[in-house]
Amino acid sequence: MTRSSMNRLFAVGGLGLAAALFFGANGFPDRAADAARYVFFLAGILAALSLVLLLQSTPSPDSHVRGVRSPRSFTVAVVAIAVYGAAIPRFGFFPASAFFMPLLALLLGYRRPLFIIIGTGIILSFVYLVFVYFLGVPVPMGIWGE
Repeated sequence: MTRSSMNRLFAVGGLGLAAALFFGANGFPDRAADAARYVFFLAGILAALSLVLLLQSTPSPDSHVRGVRSPRSFTVAVVAIAVYGAAIPRFGFFPASAFFMPLLALLLGYRRPLFIIIGTGIILSFVYLVFVYFLGVPVPMGIWGE
């Protein structure tokens, strides 16, 4: 498959997903109006970025796209994500994420521990502030709570 046809395929898929998000958020109950507004925002951003990808012209001649550039890294990531998904209900979202993010970075070859720790802290802080504190989204607490 060529790069431009791959871009068009993903752009159409992104537009379809944005439409599904938009229509799904319309069915939210009135008490979840803030969450619905956030989903509308995400759907709009996804639709805009998908349109950019769809209308983008490729400056170089099309080259064939390989599906996976590094099969080892892909396999490591898939296995780590499966383990992470199984760990969340047991240990809770934040402890599992605090363990998973640096571990995945190390498994994929990143060797700058300061940046890994700072990046993990920034991402988890952002998730806490936006989803838990402002939007009130309950996250799995695992063995640490309810």
